[in-house]
This record gives sequence, C-alpha cells and structure tokens, in this order.
Amino acid sequence: MTDPADPGWLARLPAWAQVGAGAQLGFLGVVLVFSWLSSALGVGGYALLPLFVWHYGAKSGVAVITVYFLFQNLSKVALLWRHIDFGFAARLVAWAVPGAVLGGALLVALPARHFQRMLGAGMLALLLLPRLLPRRQAPSPRLRRLGVAGFALAYGVASGVLGSGNALKGPLLTSMGVLKERYVGTYALTSLALNVPKLAVYHQGGVASAALLAACWPLLLVSLAGTYLGKRALRHIPESWFEKVTTAVFVVSALSMLVFPP
Repeated sequence: MTDPADPGWLARLPAWAQVGAGAQLGFLGVVLVFSWLSSALGVGGYALLPLFVWHYGAKSGVAVITVYFLFQNLSKVALLWRHIDFGFAARLVAWAVPGAVLGGALLVALPARHFQRMLGAGMLALLLLPRLLPRRQAPSPRLRRLGVAGFALAYGVASGVLGSGNALKGPLLTSMGVLKERYVGTYALTSLALNVPKLAVYHQGGVASAALLAACWPLLLVSLAGTYLGKRALRHIPESWFEKVTTAVFVVSALSMLVFPP
C-alpha cells in the first residue's frame, strides 16, 4: 500500500497512474478510436505507437502497445473466428515467430538514446518498402511460397523491434486475396501468435516489468469496446478511403518521432 507521506511514492507508480485523470482519459479515448478503426478495417492501431512512446517511454511504449495488441487481437479472433484463413495463418506464423524473437532481442539490446528515431525510421521503411517494390507478373507457386516466407520473416523481425510489422503484413494479405472479415480475422490471429513470444522477450530483457504489464488492464476494456464497435461498422466503411487516411497518419506519426525525439 502506498504512503502519501512518502515523497517518492508517486514516482514508483506506473506511468499511466502518474498523469492526471483528464490526460489518462484522453489517452484511453484516442486508443478507443483507433481500436474501433483497426477492428473495422484491420489497420490503424500501429499509428498509436508515437502516443504510447510519449506516454510510457520509447522501449516501454513498444512493450505496452504489444499488450494492447494482444488484448485487441484476442477480441477480434473471438468475434471473427469463422472467417479466419487458418492454413495461410499457419504458414505465416511458422516463419514470423522466429523473426519476432530475433526482433525482440534486438529491441532489448539497442541503446535507448536514439531508439525513438529508429522507431520513426522503421515505420517509414515499412510503409515505403511495399510501395517501392516493382510490380511483376504473377510468380510461380514455388517462388510465391518463398516470397511469403521472406515477407513473414521480415514481418516478424519488424514486429519484434517496432511492436508491429503490420505495414508489411497488410499488403501481403491483400495481395493473396485475403479481404474483409477474412482479412481482419486472419490479420488478428497471426498478430496474436507473435504477441506472446515478444512479451516474453521484452519481460526477460527488462523492458517490460511485471508491474508495468499489470497496469495495462484499462487497455483490455478499451480494446473490447473498440472491437465490438468496429465489427458493427465493418460493412459500412470503404477500405480504400481508410487505407489512404491511415497511411497519411502513419507517415505523420513516423516523421514526428524522427523530428521530435525525447
């Protein structure tokens, strides 16, 4: 139990408890909006990374947003279970999990001083890479399998280092014809499979303490509410419109971390 007479008790509270009620509600409100958008179209949550970095610090922010993704992906999988492409999800996860463990180890080892700039640069790279690759004729089945494996491994590494590699996974899923409810459910299941090993690496490396992870319970309520609202809106929001808006948000978010480091 904390003692208000002890001047150091406030500093020992989790970051979310040290801010005022208004700031905390505002933070959770923004997360709720993006949880709704993410559940409606399967993308959007990654744009919250700068907010989590500001609220919790660079490395801890990546760990806490991974907890948020864990809660959100559990909600999506529960609601969209019947639409998931389990075969494709299994192939993707088989290559992505080793990459996620490697990426998580890199996050733990990287110096914290320039980590926020590296997050911003990584976000831009993930956004630009799929758009800069030249479009070619449909590859052979063998080459297609190798391409999926390579993208899945890169997705895993990016997910471990940046908290999410979905800017790579999203274009991969759509290129395979995985859309709408099938897209959102498969997207969530493959992300969920990476959340647990990443959190284990973060915790083992001292990036995410047990106290910090336990303090994330409000994100569970927010993710449940956002997922429910997003599922109801799924059929009414055009994907093309939201993809453009989300891409713009990603770019602004990445540039903000590059230009305004802590």
